[in-house]
Amino acid sequence: MLDRSMRKWQGRYEDGPLLRGEGCYSDDHRPEGTLHAVFVRSPHAHARIVCVNIDETRAADGVVAVLTGADFAGLGFGPVTASIPFPGRDGKPPLSPFRPVIAHERVMHVGEPVAMVIAQSRTQAQDAADLVQVEYAPLDPVITIEQAEAAATQIWPQVAGNVTHVWSNPPDPDGAKRAALEETFARAAHVVSVELFNQRIAAVSMEPRAATASFDAQADRYTLHTGTQGVAGIRGQIAMCMKLEPAKLRVLTDDVGGGFGMKASSYPEYVALLVAAKKLGQSVHWASTRSESFMSDNQARDSLWNVDLALDDNGKFQALRVRGKQNAGAYLTGVAVLVPTVHIAFCLPSLYDIPQIVVDATTYLTNTVPTGPYRGAGRPEANYLLERVIEAAAHKLGVNSAELRRRNLIAPAQMPYATATGQTYDSGDFPAIFERALVAADYADFPARRAEAASRGMLRGIGVCGYLEISGGHYHEPAAIKFENGKVVLSIGPASNGQGHATVFRQLIADRLGLSDDDVIVTAGDSDRDVPGFGAVASRSAMLVGSAIAVTSDKMIEKATGVASTLLQAAEGEVEYRNGVFEIPRTGRRVTLFEVAERASEMALQGVLQENLDTGAEAHTAPTFPNGVHVAEVEIDPETGRVSLERYTAVGDCGVLLNETIVTGQVQGGVAQGIGQALGEYSNYDADSGQLLAASFMDYTMPRADHLPMLKVLHHPVPCTTNPIGVKGTGEAGTTAAPPTIVNAIENAISPDKPLALSMPLTPQAVWQAMQQAK
Repeated sequence: MLDRSMRKWQGRYEDGPLLRGEGCYSDDHRPEGTLHAVFVRSPHAHARIVCVNIDETRAADGVVAVLTGADFAGLGFGPVTASIPFPGRDGKPPLSPFRPVIAHERVMHVGEPVAMVIAQSRTQAQDAADLVQVEYAPLDPVITIEQAEAAATQIWPQVAGNVTHVWSNPPDPDGAKRAALEETFARAAHVVSVELFNQRIAAVSMEPRAATASFDAQADRYTLHTGTQGVAGIRGQIAMCMKLEPAKLRVLTDDVGGGFGMKASSYPEYVALLVAAKKLGQSVHWASTRSESFMSDNQARDSLWNVDLALDDNGKFQALRVRGKQNAGAYLTGVAVLVPTVHIAFCLPSLYDIPQIVVDATTYLTNTVPTGPYRGAGRPEANYLLERVIEAAAHKLGVNSAELRRRNLIAPAQMPYATATGQTYDSGDFPAIFERALVAADYADFPARRAEAASRGMLRGIGVCGYLEISGGHYHEPAAIKFENGKVVLSIGPASNGQGHATVFRQLIADRLGLSDDDVIVTAGDSDRDVPGFGAVASRSAMLVGSAIAVTSDKMIEKATGVASTLLQAAEGEVEYRNGVFEIPRTGRRVTLFEVAERASEMALQGVLQENLDTGAEAHTAPTFPNGVHVAEVEIDPETGRVSLERYTAVGDCGVLLNETIVTGQVQGGVAQGIGQALGEYSNYDADSGQLLAASFMDYTMPRADHLPMLKVLHHPVPCTTNPIGVKGTGEAGTTAAPPTIVNAIENAISPDKPLALSMPLTPQAVWQAMQQAK
């Protein structure tokens, strides 16, 4: 049996097949006879559809069908996506406009589907799609937050002023908390204010979206193969749109080349494919091009924040006031309104003791691609706004920024810590992590490195950032254990998008049951077979699925102990379970778990037992609060503004480490994405026309390997006390911490003595302009 002391460094079970090219992704699933679909998309951000002429398209070679908005308008479907009923300040849910499968009367953003062409081959479908003639009557678009707020154009008649949702935290029915906060600001020795823009970015998963739909007329049942972050969630969203019983739809997911939140949502293409498959009696396949993905996949961020921090004469934080405006795009996706609301407020006050906090958030609709969760989903924004205002406060007070943070850290003795926004941090040792990060980054010797860089004509800066995030999203999760062919088969809900689920959860249940890894099979990705879990979102899989595995395995062993006692002719209290074996210590009689499972199945069939050992259970937990400190060093060429990231140190607390190799990889990947946002990525639109200006890798700047130094990733685990395995989240830690860390370092390099109004992405041009501002 494996030496379990080496678990945390063990590699990934999944990697061998993927490296050998044996993976099966969404675009690989094309049964014989499958038809191919191509979507015609709007070139306008806002326009009336006058007419759609498809006569020439229908006559093109290989074309089987052409579907337009008129074909879907009479089907009685609900919206493709709509907001959850999350109450705003007035107690009412967001105003969620109807999102059609195919636009019929108006187009609301560049890239919205207006027709679907289905042909024998993809090439034929693409050629025929070019023949579709759509006459548009352009309307004035609303693109930016500023335009939405001005409301010169109201894009939805039912959404006054383009405002879909207004929210505040903490709950304050009599206004007493807000009044107390305002009094604190009025009396504060220092008040520091910043305005920050978190730019719109795209998920750009390695694997673009693709799907294959089919319909079984005899069973009156649909099947959709597509990449998801959890098949149950996609099935539920599509069934709600099509007004189907969920059992009438099977969703299948194989390997997934990245999701980052974007693949947790349904999309118009999926419903269109299912309708076409039923109409034509054949499977229909679609694969997005990269340019399509830029204008059709949910985008993210795009929020403006005004932040005020009150401090006393000693630099202690007294109060925080946050006002945010979110651009949600043309339609609301399911949990988009959570991003600027609870995901901001519930991450505050991060590592710092801030007694009073008020967060206000307003969400607007515009003529842009809808937004939704993307790795972090509000958590990076929350930590960015706090860390940037702290940096500004350090400048104003003339205090070293690390020292200012140190003065305000929540002490271990304050745990559990009740935040001003209504959460409770159950565990953490923020001062220890902070000091460890500074030592690991050799913070004390930075002045020497700065001087050496200056001797070469370079500007060197260092940035420090604390972070904390709320993880979990949905705080209950099922798991199921079956015994098949001498194996434990574990069914889970989240679809792995590269997180190593098969490795982590295989190891976890094997350790829990004292079995070899080879005794376990992990299944996910089939809505017929697998448990209806919530999905791989919100850094929740390890903590929620892991907890569900613990609860389910304990329940199964409890049942098995009763069966084993019968087989061993002993009282239950005499039977002990260890390493896959039930044993009576005083007699040495024993029986294996698999023997008990086999006999239990026989006894259940005979009616001796009510059920066999197959077991399902659900875990219920509280949120967890992963946290840590990152330190970055940059060098900047003053002639060009080019930024070189020289050092990066990350120290994090994700609770108990189930597999250190995978946790380290998650942090590294998250940091890479955070670097992308800090230095290059921007889904920017022309504010007049609504045209997407970054719709290919020629214009959308992704992080490259040579942008990253060797990342030093260290772990400082403090077990969580609110779930049975002590795990916190980790998947979004790097993305949350990296942007403010890097921006702080850049500011420190070019303007160590005064704050600058920096806006991401800090491209060479933006950095050069900031250097001129600093002179």
